[in-house]
Amino acid sequence: MKGNILQTASVDAAFLNRVGEAADQSVQALLETHDADVAALAHRPAMGRLLAMVTVITEPGSRFYGARFDGAGGLREPMSSCLDRLEQLQGSTGLFDGTNLCSPPDSAFTLNDVCLALGLLRALDTPPDPVLAEVDARLSGIVSRATNAMVAGGVHTPNHRWELCAALAQMDRLQPRPGIAERISEWLAEGIDQLPDGMYSERSPLYATAVTNPSLLAIADSSGRPELLDHVRRNLTAFLPWFSPDGSVESVFSRRQDQWMTFDAAPFLHLYRRMANQDGREDFAAAATWLEGLPLHEPAKLLALARLDPWLREALPGRTPAEGAPPSSDISFHAAMAPAGAALESCGVYRFRGAGTVATVFGGCDALEPGVVSGLATNPTFLRFAHGAAVLTDVRLSRSFFDLGPFRSQHTEARGNAVTLSEELEANFYLPLPPQKRRADGIYTLEHEGRFSAGMDFGSRPTVVHRLATDIAVQADGGQAVLDVSFDGADTAFALELTFRPGGTLDGVVPLGGTGAFQLVEGMGRYGVGGDAIEFGPGLPAGPDTPAAYNPGESYRYLAGTNASGGVKVYITGRTRGSHRFTLRAVPRSS
Repeated sequence: MKGNILQTASVDAAFLNRVGEAADQSVQALLETHDADVAALAHRPAMGRLLAMVTVITEPGSRFYGARFDGAGGLREPMSSCLDRLEQLQGSTGLFDGTNLCSPPDSAFTLNDVCLALGLLRALDTPPDPVLAEVDARLSGIVSRATNAMVAGGVHTPNHRWELCAALAQMDRLQPRPGIAERISEWLAEGIDQLPDGMYSERSPLYATAVTNPSLLAIADSSGRPELLDHVRRNLTAFLPWFSPDGSVESVFSRRQDQWMTFDAAPFLHLYRRMANQDGREDFAAAATWLEGLPLHEPAKLLALARLDPWLREALPGRTPAEGAPPSSDISFHAAMAPAGAALESCGVYRFRGAGTVATVFGGCDALEPGVVSGLATNPTFLRFAHGAAVLTDVRLSRSFFDLGPFRSQHTEARGNAVTLSEELEANFYLPLPPQKRRADGIYTLEHEGRFSAGMDFGSRPTVVHRLATDIAVQADGGQAVLDVSFDGADTAFALELTFRPGGTLDGVVPLGGTGAFQLVEGMGRYGVGGDAIEFGPGLPAGPDTPAAYNPGESYRYLAGTNASGGVKVYITGRTRGSHRFTLRAVPRSS
């Protein structure tokens, strides 16, 4: 790479060339549909597309370098149409409209990319030609029109504060204006929402990579607040043990939408690379090297960041610039990424590695007093178990108890390789009202009693209480996880649901007619993928009083919703009498 990239002995040319090639490919893919869809783009993807084009058109190593004019490969018209769309969507307040109307934080996502594009243009060695000068002028106008509303505006979620501050910090650097720095200081004075173990309050890898960590980096760099980098360091350190060889990072403990998905680890790359080079940290460098072996996330934006951040361009500690990153299959996890045990106490999640297996125990669901709502950790998966390519993604416990939903631990405790999870549920039958509470008109207070709402004045009635206590002890070591499940209280049906990642074969189970699911009714079952397998069981006899089904609870089913996991499902069913022991174990390849 030549031109814009500062040439020093430590520049990682192999990394930059790979990012540049991927950026070109992504822009080429955008151009193939650009004319047909640009008029319907929301403001964030419109600006993301424009940023990608500005990045490659100003990058000397790119096939698009200098492609400012119309004709084959020309970017003038595509860039202009993105600018037209952005100016159309910028409302009279200066903010962008979207799902959240005239939203400062949603506008901040777009304005941060605007500032990044302007930073690239202002960093050119020579003054921009008329085409790029027009891009600069129109983007500068967008910043100017947005500034007052961004200073005055509010937010919805914890991470919005830092995205807003990042945009304000970069806008202030490009177009200084009184009041911006003061507003940033007000938001920061609330304190960064970082839990004791390094997670942010939303406990989300999605928002850690897309919002909070990049925002804190931008604020630190743009407004001279290097102390904010300590939060980034702590968060990246906390995530180190939670990466998986399949290229994902654990997210079951998140309070946001990524608690329901397999989250790709690739967006962590620029964060670990930046801090590995700035701090000279071997563990961060090892994480960055592993992440480089994955498909690159938003390569054009990564290239733009590398153009403006010298730390991203340097060769990682312990690697010469000419080496590049080895394929991910050739990289072993650094010791910090694969400890025998790891815990995020504030998230109620624990991980154990041994004998080629990884067991993850989760007992950190939030209390559901307000119901199942956005912003809470409610995933009922309490165990994951992997042996190579054989992955048991979700172990859940469903019980037929007043439609209150699956097991979610209310109390979680870890000792060594053992984690105990417990929950106690109560449901009431309501007796007649006392005489002094009766009304002649028969109209009583509308109340929600925990399961449903009705005009029954529940709080004034005597009750008959039914309860069900569930305790699950998980012992993980020696390539296996042993589950002791015990019940106390109501005698009812339970179903232990095991969900495997598709792609393997099942043995020892019987199909549940027409459902695509299976049941283990005796002995041990096995799920194998290639040479890797997980043995599980023992099964329990099937019967009409022990249905093999998962019940997400009335709060979902009333709205025709579900939180069901996707994959190959096996059920073990029984009654809530006494205790049951189940074992998950890795099957050696020779077996």
